[in-house]
Order: sequence, then C-alpha cells, then structure tokens
Amino acid sequence: MLDQRPQDIQLPTMGDGVQQTSERNQETTENERGITFRCKVYLACIFAIPLVVIALLSYYLVKAQNAPYFCPDNWIGFQDKCYYFSKEEKNWNSSRDSCLSENANLVLISTPEEMQFLKRYKCTSDHWIHPGSQTKPWTERSTLNHWLTTKENEVCPYLNEDSIATARCYTERKWICKKKIR
Repeated sequence: MLDQRPQDIQLPTMGDGVQQTSERNQETTENERGITFRCKVYLACIFAIPLVVIALLSYYLVKAQNAPYFCPDNWIGFQDKCYYFSKEEKNWNSSRDSCLSENANLVLISTPEEMQFLKRYKCTSDHWIHPGSQTKPWTERSTLNHWLTTKENEVCPYLNEDSIATARCYTERKWICKKKIR
C-alpha cells in the first residue's frame, strides 16, 4: 500500500474568514459609497440645472424690463418721446404722411419745456407741426386725427424761430415728428 501520510491540511481559521468577509464588505461598502456619491451628484444636477436656468431667465427678464429704451437712428429723445426733425421739405399733408409712415405724428406741442426743446433743435428753419399746437398750446389731446387732411387754401401751423405761425398748407417746409420711446 501506499504510504499515506497525513497531508498538511490547512483549515481556515476564524480570523481568515472574518478578514475575507471584511474585505468583501469593504469592497461592497466602497461600491455603495461610489453609487451613493454618483446618485447624489446626479440628483444635485437634476435640481441645480433648472435652478440655474430659472435664475438666468429671471436675470435677463429683469434686465430687459429695466433696459433703457432708445430712439431710432436720426431721432432725438426728450422726456420719454422721440422727435424727428426732417432735412427735406414737403407740404403739410405730405409731412404728416411721412410721420405716419414712421408710426409717429406731427408734433403736438404739449408743454413749455417741449417748446423750448423744439426751438433749440430745429435751428432757423420753419417746421410743420400738429394743428392742436395752435388751437390749444400746452394741452395734449388724447385723440389725434390721423385722417386729418387739408385743402389747398387752408392754413396750417408751423413752428418758426419765435412761436407758432400759420401758412398755406401747400407750401413746403420741414416738419417735426413725435412718437413714444419704445
């Protein structure tokens, strides 16, 4: 028979199993921590991104509401209105039509300050103005008649160097348009 010697069999000791289990538990805990950390980052992104978007939208909306409004090129701003002083000359009806084409009206002078402003910027030329300026100076009419037309023999108001005067509507002069700042 074969000589049988008892082989050295190593039985696991209690400490080895605990150590292996402990290592496995540590690996599992590290994996769980990694997953937990990734979940936390993911959740933070889910909540943070919409908050950032909302904050940016709010910022730009407030900025847009508080943004100063400007007059178009070649227009001059004064007391929340824009004024256009023409360089060419036309009769009163054509002058009014030019203003209407710019979503404006011939200027209706509504205050002494506005009158001073207009005199300062118009230089020495005469400029057609809205007839309400002549009949009720310093009083803004709430309704402006866009369809107001004049006949050949009628007189229309214009602003000269000193005050408001009238002339035949068919004569050609420069004009002043006025509209609200947008």
